[in-house]
Amino acid sequence: MAVYKRYKGKKISSKHPAYVTARWWVYKRVKGYGTIHQGIPEARTREEAELAERQLLKQLFDKSYGITDTTTTFESFVESTYRKYVEQNNVNKVAKNQYIRVLLGHFGNRPLHTITPQDCRDCQFKLQTKSNKRKKKSSLSPSSINRIMSTASKIFSLACEEGILDRNPMQYVKALPEPPPRKRLLTAQQKENLWRELEKDQLMIRLVILAVNLPLRRGQLLALDESVIDFEQEQIGVIRSKGRPPRLVPMNKTAASTLRAMIADGQLPFPLKDFRKRWHPLLIRAGINKAGGTREENYHFHDLRTYFASELIRRNTNPLVVQNLFAHSDMSITNIYAETDSDMMLEAVKRLDDVQATATIQ
Repeated sequence: MAVYKRYKGKKISSKHPAYVTARWWVYKRVKGYGTIHQGIPEARTREEAELAERQLLKQLFDKSYGITDTTTTFESFVESTYRKYVEQNNVNKVAKNQYIRVLLGHFGNRPLHTITPQDCRDCQFKLQTKSNKRKKKSSLSPSSINRIMSTASKIFSLACEEGILDRNPMQYVKALPEPPPRKRLLTAQQKENLWRELEKDQLMIRLVILAVNLPLRRGQLLALDESVIDFEQEQIGVIRSKGRPPRLVPMNKTAASTLRAMIADGQLPFPLKDFRKRWHPLLIRAGINKAGGTREENYHFHDLRTYFASELIRRNTNPLVVQNLFAHSDMSITNIYAETDSDMMLEAVKRLDDVQATATIQ
């Protein structure tokens, strides 16, 4: 196939009713050079389309196809443009800096126009097979690798917008399949065991109480101080929120009484420097985590946000309210946290018993 007409994403023949008005396209694979696949909107006849094809082939052989800038490197573009994009769009700076560091380690100072789809697939494969010191398998999950490659795609997309590239090489790279999300809710027995262990550690139980009563992450909770707490208005000012603007979150009586007690005891900000050494052993003693458990098997402090969201759902809270509490830009993100346990599902179906009983009586 060289030149052809396409209508609504499909190749059509001269017998198609839309053939006259459809757009000409060029598709040509040249071994050792690459592939040309693009529309030719200015072509009106097959001869004009074939002329455009020859011009594109010449550009390809001259190694100028898809290139408008031959000097900008991956690293220089990241430093000059992508970091500005991260700052201006309130993107999660901490995570993006980690992803950038990984990508710079792979693409470095290579000119942007020399990076091919296969180079991107090589980067993805390298991340899959890279092992850490403790484990033989990759230390990165498929979802983490997908986020890193998504960052690469955004960098190339910005380069296209700036006129440095004509196409994004990541558009030909498939995302890795991700496993279904793990269950993050504890059983009634696990909750009982957890609270029993927490009662032995005053700081940890206060941290957990705040985590299940406030829509804040661990870093935000540990950074709380008296100056951001307004007991009269029942709200807390949050500054650090994954790069997002400052916001106010509501505070219930349980959280307020815990914070008052901590202020009285001089425990704000949290004097907790060894969180990991206290949290993980606590979960092991409670029989929730295993000593050698994987990340997918173990329960994490961040999972308390799921507990917080599920308790709101259990009390018939409007999902939009839950989304706003978490400051999520999209409801699909909130849905990840809003899990239901077996008790909630049993309670839901039991409500039908009343309906059936009423219908039988009538």
